Amino acid sequence: MAKAGRKRKAGARNKAGRLIAIGGPRLDRGTAELRLHRALRAGPLDPATQRLWQRGKAEEAAAAIGTGDHGQAVDAVGRAWLADLLAHPVRDGAAMRDAGRVLFKLYWAHYAELAPSGGLYRELAGRGVVRFGATGDIERAAQLEAALNRRLAILDDCGRDVRRAVESLCVDHHFEFGPAWLDRLIAARREGRPAGEEDRRRIEAAVLGLAALT
Repeated sequence: MAKAGRKRKAGARNKAGRLIAIGGPRLDRGTAELRLHRALRAGPLDPATQRLWQRGKAEEAAAAIGTGDHGQAVDAVGRAWLADLLAHPVRDGAAMRDAGRVLFKLYWAHYAELAPSGGLYRELAGRGVVRFGATGDIERAAQLEAALNRRLAILDDCGRDVRRAVESLCVDHHFEFGPAWLDRLIAARREGRPAGEEDRRRIEAAVLGLAALT
């Protein structure tokens, strides 16, 4: 008599017959090394976590930093948010971060041909960071330009220093590191020492502008 096979697991299945994971697809957070590097760019690592990493135990070190959204460190405004530098008494930091990214998208959608490296915007569009949206659509392009101009006008009303700080944080191309003033602020926070007065004024100006855009 043949033995009974393993019982079929209950649950919804896809077309290939595989079980569909409850709660949707798993989020790919990258390798342990990548997650640690992202976390390090955004703020301090616990000494114990740092030691684990130095000993070649990246998986254990990555587990120690938790499941925070360290992927936000892909741009300057994301690193500022992760380092708790987007502090405002009324506006939410994540909302200000997103407002900065909308400004980036609108700006480089309009000024795509001026992007450094012969069209970095097109490369970003290819990776899904920004979208072409307005190509060949005059009406849509006009709407995007108007949306950009409204935001720039708001920043102009806040003052030249505010606009320059927001553009440095959100528009200029600082994907892996920079701007230098933000790097210094994050380093000061990591080392537990006071930030430089000029750098502090810049982040305060950037926060003021982002709050106005939110």
